[in-house]
This record gives sequence, structure tokens and C-alpha cells, in this order.
Amino acid sequence: MKSKYIKSLFLIIGLSFFIGCSESWLEPEPLSFFEPDETLSTQEGLESALTTCARQLRYYYMSDDGPLLFTEMNFSDMGVSAISNASGSQDMNTFVTPTSDNYNLATNKINWAWSIGYQGISFANVVITRIADLDLEEDVRNQMLSRAYFERAYRYYHLVFQFGDIPFLSKEVSSPKLDFRSVKMEVIIEQMIKDLEFAVEHISERDDYGKPNKGACRMLLIKFYMAAGEFDKAIAQADALINNSGYELMEETFGTFENPHPAEHPVIRNVIWDLHRPVNKAIPANKEGIMLMVNRYDNSESRLYTKFLRNTTPFWANGDQNSGILTPLRTNSDGSITGGIIGMSNQAKTEDMDPSFIDQRAIFGRGEAFSRPTYYAEKGMWTDENDLRHSRESGNWFVMENLKYNNPALKDSDPEYYNQPVQKYMADGTLLCKDTIRCWFDWPYYKLWIHSPQEEVENGFRGTTYVGGPGDWYLYRLAEAYLLRAEAYYWTNQKEKAADDVNRIRNRANCSPATNFNASTITLDVIMDERARELMFEELRHVELVRVSYIKANQEGIYNSPADLSKDSFWWSRIERYNNYYNKGVHNLHNDYYIISPYHIFWPLPQNEINANLLGTINQNYGYSGYENNITPISSLAELEESGQ
Repeated sequence: MKSKYIKSLFLIIGLSFFIGCSESWLEPEPLSFFEPDETLSTQEGLESALTTCARQLRYYYMSDDGPLLFTEMNFSDMGVSAISNASGSQDMNTFVTPTSDNYNLATNKINWAWSIGYQGISFANVVITRIADLDLEEDVRNQMLSRAYFERAYRYYHLVFQFGDIPFLSKEVSSPKLDFRSVKMEVIIEQMIKDLEFAVEHISERDDYGKPNKGACRMLLIKFYMAAGEFDKAIAQADALINNSGYELMEETFGTFENPHPAEHPVIRNVIWDLHRPVNKAIPANKEGIMLMVNRYDNSESRLYTKFLRNTTPFWANGDQNSGILTPLRTNSDGSITGGIIGMSNQAKTEDMDPSFIDQRAIFGRGEAFSRPTYYAEKGMWTDENDLRHSRESGNWFVMENLKYNNPALKDSDPEYYNQPVQKYMADGTLLCKDTIRCWFDWPYYKLWIHSPQEEVENGFRGTTYVGGPGDWYLYRLAEAYLLRAEAYYWTNQKEKAADDVNRIRNRANCSPATNFNASTITLDVIMDERARELMFEELRHVELVRVSYIKANQEGIYNSPADLSKDSFWWSRIERYNNYYNKGVHNLHNDYYIISPYHIFWPLPQNEINANLLGTINQNYGYSGYENNITPISSLAELEESGQ
């Protein structure tokens, strides 16, 4: 889906309902192309709308090159843009504006989050609006309504902590509407709590893995309760989820053990590895998974390639002499100097190649690094050498030295380096990879490596691409519930209990008791550090940091509007302390400096959406052009109901 399709989301949102198996449902459809009253007047029609919501969750994470995870990482303490041949999201002050290219893989996908978030809301609102017209049994009605409430609340959870005060759509928009107004974050949070309380009471305890269930609704309700400062209610929901819902932390190996490349990258079986194998995520033996995005290779019409191996792993196969990984220079007996050539190849190994050639794109993926981890995410936050989540010895964690020089030309020119581990420096300190931002960093192999059967040579593919295949992905699992409860305990000054919950997660990861926490050492930063370790490439990191910033400002009595957070925040303190790129004088090979400001805690609302809303005012965030035109947003549920939105 290209940026031209964002023209006016609020104009098309009620006109774009289309249910099918292809990506065409993402594009706006003229009203005359279908008959929504006919299509949506049955239970089956509304079930199709809910099915589309589930499909769209996968699109949210994986479609259009999996944009959301790396955009969220780049606005956090854990990542930055790794693009080194073009200007984009390195200098946020210059290149992140209401009119900039915020729908590009090489810059950011802010507008993707906006457009696909509101599209999901529109599908959920179809069910919420029309279900009253159907003659359904009460239990069936409540089940469907609860699922729709979850789908809508999930989108609003992200949108409010990405964009702040935003328009709230409470019902289906079936005709063009040009008078939307922004609604205060706290008003949307209040309404989402009401909806999720209903859902928790009425939705099924269990359902198909890709559908909302009681556990998923509890998890989301916990987050909203905490955002509203209702910490005791959050703890009660977390207690119910952890103790009385049939879920358990997986603490022993289970399911199918996959050791995909035992010769080149051996894995020693461990629970962290098993927990994150797609084949194990949706099996009865896995008691930790609460809700998944089901994404199977066998489902040829609906599968999506995760592309995480492409977007978030190093561009080790870069063939540019001025930026790729080179072999060491060597002075020969005759005084000549050899070496210093590209040492890496992303070729697929075919039957006509030298048997000694190692097909490393199949072992480690062929990354292009649209995002890379900060030092904090790569090394700094890993404070326990026994932590399985950062264990090279087990095979869970990838380090660059796992790669071997595999350019076939080396067999003749530099045979002593062929199939030997790559080097970053020569003995004299000479750097052998000039673009270390994009081409040299470590990453969680256990999270991001996903088999791509369609790209295997034996299946007929001989190209260089290996982007990461289809695979089930966690939306929620129980480990996060422990960390949310720890946070709620922290806010209520029950620090010993907070430490116990954090340590429960650390113990499962094989951390030493010596590195565990107690009431005197547990802090908000400690809890967010543990979220970073446990939920890396699962949580939307920026969203969670903004949520905590919002809570902290409210607890300190300094929050009145998003503008308060846009001047100083917990998010900003994490950026300053833990992101070693932004505002530190760092620049890439393209000479783009990494710059960010406090107001980037919230993203700019797309200017074309504001312009298209001719009869109302959608507010822009502080720090961006257009903020001076803001008016007072809708400030209560009563005012929201009166507005008719």
C-alpha cells in the first residue's frame, strides 16, 4: 500500500470495507463497488469483519516489509536507523515532520501506524455499530462484541501513545465526515477501560490462537488501568491472569526442537530457544502463549513473510568495497600487499558450486539493516553472563564472529581467510568494515531467525534473498503479565513484590541469583530494562516507554496535555542515557547526524489528514508545524457523546 492511499483516512474509512484473501482490502474502495448493508446484515458478515481485524493485526507487524517494530525501535532507547546511503530518520528534527516522507521503508513508517490503526478501528466499529440490528442469542452477541472491543482497544492503545490526543471514532462512519475533533488521551483511555471490562466479563476463556480471549483482554486492560492510575485494579487483573487462568511460564524445554544448521550454527537446546520457535508457539504444551498472530507457511493464500531477517539484521553481505566487510591486508614476501577485498557473498549454494562454500544467507538471513540496536540493546543491558537470552554459547544470540568469510574468490586470492571467522579489526587496529552502523552488530537469533522454505535451493530458489519466512508471532504471553504486575507494584510502593516478579522472569532465563533485585534496588528503570531483555522484538518499545512516561507525569502531578511530555519525560531520559547515537555527535557514511528532540516522544499527525478535515480541527503535536492552530480537545466522555464522533 503506497502513501497515495492515505489521502484522507477519515473520508474513506467508512467507504473502504472490503473482505477477501488478497491485500486489495487495504486500498480504498468506492462505495458503489459493494453493498455494505447487504454484506453486513448477517452474523457471517460481521464475523468476516472480525476475521479481517485478525488478519490486519498481522499486517500491522509484518506487511509492507514489517514496518512497525523497527520504526518503534528507532524512536526508543533500543535502536536507530541503520540506513547509510540516504538521509531519512537519522536527523529527526529535519526529516520527521507532518509533511515529510513518513511512509517509506528507508525513513520511517509513522503514517503506516496511523492509517492501518484507524482501518482496524473502522472494521471493529462496523461490528460494534451493527450487531444490535442482528437477531442473535445474547451469549453470541456478547462474544462478538467483546472481540470487537478488544480489536478497537488494541489499536487505540497504540495510537494514543504514538500520537497523543487524536480523533476518536466510536461508531461506524458510513458517509464522508469532515468535522472530527481531537479527543484527550485520558478520555479515550477511560472509554477503553469500560469496553475491556465488558470484554473480560463476557469473552471466552480460550479461543482459536489468533482470536482475542479473556487473557488477551485482561492483558490490555492491565495496561489501560495503569495508564489511568488504577494500579490496584491492574494488580487484581494481573493476579487473575497469572494465578487463575491456566497459563504458566515455560521453564523447561518443550515441543519440537529445531536445530536448523547444527554444523554452522549449533544450538544447545534450552527453554528460551523452544519458546520462540514458531512451531511451538501454538501447541497445547505451551502454557505461556496468550494470544498469537497465526502465520503459517502452509496457508499459502494468507501467509506473510516476517522480513525481520531482512530489516533488523546486519547488512553483512554488502558488496561495496567502501562499506562492506573486508579481508585483512597482508604484506607478502616480495613486499606486495594483498587482501583488503570484499570477504562476504550472499550467494545461494547450488549443486554446481564448490562443496566447501557456506550459504550464510540461509543460516543467518540476508539482512539489509533498516534498523540496528543501540549499544544498550546489543551489549549494555545484558548484565548477567548466564542470561540465556544473550547467550552465544547456546546459539540463542548471534555475534558477527559467527560469520565466516565466504566469498568464493578468496579460495584463490586469500585462501587462509576463506571459511574463517570474520574480523572487525586487523592486529594493528585497522578497521575492516567502514560501515559498522549498518554492517556490523549482534542480534537475538532465537527471536528473529525464521525458516524460509520458499527460499531454499532445494525448493528451486537460487537467489540471494533470505528475508525471514512466515511464522506464528506472540501478541501476548504470560511473561509480560509478570512485568506489568511488577510495574504496578512499583507504582504502589510494594517494591519487594515488584522485585519478586522481575526475578521470576530472570530466573527462567538462567540469570544468577547474584544479579537479582530486591526492594532497595528495584526501580522503574530496572523494570523497563527487564522488559527490554524479555520482550525485545515483541513489544512496541516506543509505545511502552510513552505509556510509562504518561503514568509518571500523572503520578507527579505535572501532566495536563501531551505538550507537557513533549518538553521532558521518562522517555527522553532513557533516550539521553541509553541511546548512544542521538545527540552524541554520531553520523553515518552519508554524513547524516543522529539527532532527536524531546517532542519526538509523540509522532506528527499526517498533515493531509488535518487538511482534509475541513469542518473541524484535528490538533497537531507540540514541536511540529501547525501546533499553533490547535483548539481545546474534547475533554470528557459526555462531550464526546455530544459531538457525535
